[in-house]
Amino acid sequence: MKDQSNEQFIKKLDALLHSTYDTHLPDDNVAIFVDYDNVYWTLMNRYNHNPNHEEKSKNLFQCLWERYGQDRVRTFRAYADFQRIRSSLTDLQKQRIQIKHVYSNDKDGDSRKNSSDIELCIDAIESTFKDESISCYVFVTADSDMVPIMSRLMYKGKRVELFYLSEAAPKHTDITNYSHHSEDLGTFLKLEEQEYELDAYVEQSLQFIDEWEKKYGDSDLYLGAPWLRNQYSLKFSIPANSASELIDLLKVRKLIGTINKDLTTGEVKPSLALTEKGRNMVTPFVESVSVRK
Repeated sequence: MKDQSNEQFIKKLDALLHSTYDTHLPDDNVAIFVDYDNVYWTLMNRYNHNPNHEEKSKNLFQCLWERYGQDRVRTFRAYADFQRIRSSLTDLQKQRIQIKHVYSNDKDGDSRKNSSDIELCIDAIESTFKDESISCYVFVTADSDMVPIMSRLMYKGKRVELFYLSEAAPKHTDITNYSHHSEDLGTFLKLEEQEYELDAYVEQSLQFIDEWEKKYGDSDLYLGAPWLRNQYSLKFSIPANSASELIDLLKVRKLIGTINKDLTTGEVKPSLALTEKGRNMVTPFVESVSVRK
């Protein structure tokens, strides 16, 4: 009985220490800043996981509310180009999220740029003057651009907590060094990385390109890899990174290639297209469908 009591005491002490030093203090006033553009695309590309998930235990905003409490959060802001993110603004507002829309350059992937991180940093600094009662600043990002603001706030005597995705974090610097407490979003949201058998999607992916060529082959539209990646991600419900690997697989097997497409404007654009080998794989599938009909 004595050993059991000691064990229970140690567990309670450990929980108390973690609640006091590893996370915000009970009397902290908290400000939460989410680089939503960064977090959304990182989670979608790697896990096909929408941060505003319908399941409460996997919903980023609900989990943060649960962690920090309704009574202590003084501001809860999310920054993104919401025209390109598949999240309901009404739903976010119902969750008491302050939406900060920031225009992007209208591109995808690594070419996509906006100033959400700059807007976030400016607002965070401004809040130190507008509301001096805020003692804990929470940043949700996987971007090293947050390092200067986190460092500055630590110098100002503020507590800084960080939620990030370790596998997407910058390699040149350890962003966790600039916070009092850090936590991986994969663990926080209970994400599970799945293995996808890409061979299972080869036939359907070729069929998709074949149908696109028949519909748009004579138009000024051209088939780019970023657009095709997004279509495969939606069609097969796989992360964008896996969709990119699927496209690479088709290229390696010489089922698709790149052609130069002449547009009526006089421009020449590179466009993905089926190779003869790829087209031969599609034809039997089409014929078998017509026979069944």
